[in-house]
Amino acid sequence: MRILFATALSLALAACASGGRIHPPAQDAGARIDAVRAFVAAFNAHDATRMAALASPQIEWLAVDGRSITTESSGRAELMSEMAEYFRGCPSCRTRIEQVMVGPERVVTLELAFWQGPQGPREQQAVAVYEFDGDRVRRVYYYPAEGRSAAGSTGCTTRPC
Repeated sequence: MRILFATALSLALAACASGGRIHPPAQDAGARIDAVRAFVAAFNAHDATRMAALASPQIEWLAVDGRSITTESSGRAELMSEMAEYFRGCPSCRTRIEQVMVGPERVVTLELAFWQGPQGPREQQAVAVYEFDGDRVRRVYYYPAEGRSAAGSTGCTTRPC
């Protein structure tokens, strides 16, 4: 009984230490970068179903703003629903990866989001951090827009404003 309890406790602690991941991140940095590029391509195609297929079942989209982190969506079903609604509200929204940095468990991108606003083209640049569960995106941390901005653009932490 003690061995069973110790094993269960070890598994629970490992899950907590891994941020809820089931599988370690893909070992190949190139595979993680390709997964992020495919996720962004699905975003640009406004294909919420494909985004969900590239995501872990426990996907979380988190908006980071200073000391605050807001969960935008949690789980594949919520991601698909949120993104479908978002695409309906912003049919011209797209993003382009401008820079990529890869670590042992995460891919960091500098992304330029662009869309057609009421007063013309708009864009904003932001950092996104993609965390992995095996070869699937587990979390996306989206940071406030900064730097390069078209006239009238505002910094925000949600998907492109």
